[in-house]
Amino acid sequence: MNRIVVRNLKLYFRDKTSVFFSLLAVLIVIALYILFLAQLQIDTVTEATNGVLEEDKISYLINSWILAGLLSITTVTSTLGAYGSMVDDREKRKNMDFKSSPLSPWEYPIAQLISAFIIGAVISIIAFITYAIYIYISTGYAFSIEQIIKCILLILISTLMSAGFMGFIVAMLKTNSSFASISFVIGTVIGFLNGLYVPLGALPTAVQTAVKCLPFGHVASLFRLVLTSGSVSVTFDGMPKSVLDSYLEMYGINLKWSGADIPVGISMAYIAFAAIVTLFLFFVIYNKKRNEI
Repeated sequence: MNRIVVRNLKLYFRDKTSVFFSLLAVLIVIALYILFLAQLQIDTVTEATNGVLEEDKISYLINSWILAGLLSITTVTSTLGAYGSMVDDREKRKNMDFKSSPLSPWEYPIAQLISAFIIGAVISIIAFITYAIYIYISTGYAFSIEQIIKCILLILISTLMSAGFMGFIVAMLKTNSSFASISFVIGTVIGFLNGLYVPLGALPTAVQTAVKCLPFGHVASLFRLVLTSGSVSVTFDGMPKSVLDSYLEMYGINLKWSGADIPVGISMAYIAFAAIVTLFLFFVIYNKKRNEI
């Protein structure tokens, strides 16, 4: 099984297409941020705070929020891209070799899952470090050790859930073309589901409810809660609590259900539950498809 994991890691990082699709959503977000999102958020925060804040403080808040969204997307798209080797094995019928090998029926899918988790975690942590350095250089503000530790733990949890969820989807695919199509669709749509392209509070009520029912929305909220904790304190210091609460809800930092904040513990439990269910479904679907060969 270890050899399969190493093989998958080598195949992934050698394949520029897989890496590209993993980073596609991130590239889209950065482009949107440069063209539209930055000025939109600056105007919103400036209006909410009556224009009394320094630009670097607003930039610190906005960049922290953007980074949280990027990480919630990257943990999904990078794990999805990591499953390219499994689809390629199926299309080229290389999985027949594994089926006839001494490997147990579960070793191959477990190896795929481990590979996806490692790739997703590595790329997401690299993205976090890179953007955190950019925030420090551009604003002079840095994340605390506590924020960094919590963020890395969230990356690991989110990556595990995404590995199960994406594995469940990819287990139903048979060709590289279908995998590329699914990767493009998910890479584009996930930003809306995470409330990044359009702030959660600006979406219709029905869409907001749908986002809150998906584990990805809770992951994004937790990332924002951790990474914007410092910038929110700096930006809204001395401001009325109503202004702060309005911003936290509008930008999906605090999720509400029936007017009440959803506790962090509930979000974490929901994410853990989603991870367990999707991992189970992944193995069930994979085993079913394996027996159809």
